[in-house]
Amino acid sequence: MNRLPDPRRSEQCVYSQAHLLWMGILLFMMHLGSRRQMRYERLSQAFGHNMAALSRQAALEFVADPDTLAYYAENLPIDDVEKLLASMTTGLIRMKALDPFRLYGYFPIAIDGTQVCTFDHEPWSGCPHRKLSNGNIQYFSYVLDAKLLTPCGMALTLASVMLTNEGNELFDKQDCELKAFPRLVEKLHSLFPRTPLCLLLDGLYANQNTIRLIEEMRWTYIATFKEGSMPERFPEAVTLAGMQQQNRLTVQQPAVTQRFAWAEALPVAEFAPSVLFCHEQPGTGDVTDYVWLTNFHLCRNNVENIANKGGRLRWKIENEGFNVQKNNGYEMEHPYSEHANGFRIFYILLLIAHYISQMILHGNLIKSLCTTFFSAKNFARRLAESMRNYRVPADLAMPGQVRFYPP
Repeated sequence: MNRLPDPRRSEQCVYSQAHLLWMGILLFMMHLGSRRQMRYERLSQAFGHNMAALSRQAALEFVADPDTLAYYAENLPIDDVEKLLASMTTGLIRMKALDPFRLYGYFPIAIDGTQVCTFDHEPWSGCPHRKLSNGNIQYFSYVLDAKLLTPCGMALTLASVMLTNEGNELFDKQDCELKAFPRLVEKLHSLFPRTPLCLLLDGLYANQNTIRLIEEMRWTYIATFKEGSMPERFPEAVTLAGMQQQNRLTVQQPAVTQRFAWAEALPVAEFAPSVLFCHEQPGTGDVTDYVWLTNFHLCRNNVENIANKGGRLRWKIENEGFNVQKNNGYEMEHPYSEHANGFRIFYILLLIAHYISQMILHGNLIKSLCTTFFSAKNFARRLAESMRNYRVPADLAMPGQVRFYPP
């Protein structure tokens, strides 16, 4: 953290960059919900001692005011903080801690967008906006995130980009996401140039431009395939699957029966992806059909994993990703800054805090979340209590390498 380019005047600096960044991360890890609450939490002597130990800046009498963090965030280069976020995943990959979650050698990365928060006025120039039914103009922030998903319930953010109206008078969600997608792919490639990725996409991205971009990166993809995605190709895929009768497999799961069918070599521009059909019949309830477009070579030995550990996994970006960040104490929809750069920095700090919390709760540091803290919300409460009331021992032994529970 202290090696980041410091935008401040060094002769006037009291607090290190690590001190300020850890304050922002703890704001989210402790589920405080606002900068004002952090202002009260920091006043205890134990909190000051623990912040000094955490940031390795011992010669401090006080903890920085959250407004100091806000001013620092307004001037901090965004690219460098994004690299700080990406370095966490790079370290786990080098440690091979994430290898059990690979899908045939590729890391499953879901890409999706979500609204972060709204404003009743324009907080910064170029902020996305829409016209409401009552005629008012609503300003808001919208992000497109790439998250590494695991079957055990983690959604680790690798990179994100902010969306703008991008030439439209008013915000068009689908158009703006499609325009932002190449920027996110380029960012992923620059941050992880040699990492094999498998992009898990919704039906919006089932088009030849997206396929061409992913193929250029030499990645794989599993995209939801709907009739409206490519109206001419979907009926052709159904016809091909009917002709290729040998491509059939039935799998009996404990609570559901899955019947797979797949079509090979569907012509899409200069490419020939495959289409995987999955018909789910639960013991009780409604029948569900799924269809995915993919450049994986499909066979009887891999279609079950492609469907269940690939296509079906994409929904975790909503449940374990955005939903947790919005509703489980991180208060993503609260505007921590109305400065364009500051808002972006606070969002990245939220992603880092969510990342660290998942590593703790899903790793071997806690044998069982249910028996230790009962819930992630209780963990955040206990963390806040500990920071305020208990000094970290100087001779505290480090736990060693963090290992995650297998999928």
